[in-house]
Parts: sequence; C-alpha cells; structure tokens
Amino acid sequence: MVAHWRQAGLSYIRYSRICAQAVRATLKPQYQAEAKKVGNINVKVNKPKE
Repeated sequence: MVAHWRQAGLSYIRYSRICAQAVRATLKPQYQAEAKKVGNINVKVNKPKE
C-alpha cells in the first residue's frame, strides 16, 4: 500500500510542509505569530571534504 502523499506525487518533506501550513492557518491569531516563527527555521547541510 502506497502512502497518499506518494500517490499524489509529493515528497514527504513537501507533504509535511503543506500539513504544517494548514495547521498554522487554523490557529487563533494570538498563536499564529508564534507558530510562524517556528516555521522559519533553515537547515544548512555541509558535506565533508575528503
């Protein structure tokens, strides 16, 4: 059985991002600002040199 997000042609990262945006959109305005701050996290990947 294939996951629904995979059948829709999405990666898991894209699927989870869409879900997180939907949850943030349903929050009360007083909590939305705090939730948006958490959503602005960036990840930097460094590959080791050989």
